[in-house]
Parts: sequence; C-alpha cells; structure tokens
Amino acid sequence: MALPLADDLANIFDVDEFATAVTYSGGTIKGIFDNETVPIDAGGFVSVHQEQPRLTCRTADVPSIAESQAMVIGGVNYTVQAWIEDGTGVTVVQLEKV
Repeated sequence: MALPLADDLANIFDVDEFATAVTYSGGTIKGIFDNETVPIDAGGFVSVHQEQPRLTCRTADVPSIAESQAMVIGGVNYTVQAWIEDGTGVTVVQLEKV
C-alpha cells in the first residue's frame, strides 16, 4: 500500500504553515528556507562562520532544476549550486546568495 505522502507534503509546504513562496523558473513554488550559519575550517585558530542557504521543496516543483538557475526568496536573489532528491518526493536545494 502506498503512503499518502502527497497529502503530507501539501500540508508541510503550505505557506500558512511552514513554507514560504519562492520565485523560480518564471513562476512561484513553495518551500522551507533555511539559512544556517556553520563553522568552516579556514586554517589557524580562529573560527570562521559561513551561511549555508538551502530550500527544501517538492521534487515535482523543480523537475528540470539546473546549476546556476535563479531563485528569489524573501526579496533576496540566490543561484542554485546543488540539489539532492531524497526519493520521497522532497528535494533539498543548496543555494548561494548573489
């Protein structure tokens, strides 16, 4: 029996719940935006932190995703750097601020 993931994803990616609207590929998709700041090793003794913006969205919303495509989230421009499809209908898109 198939799991009702489509219904669950619709609830998770609802802008009235957890998601935000994203301008992408001439339209609007919904996703959960995260811009975690993580430490990176730059050598030496001082810790350096870097933002790692990413968008979690439905795989069906980004069927032809490609590197360097543009996304606008909260009025900020980003480009696609990489993406990972998890096999459940969800894709995590790694972004870079323009």
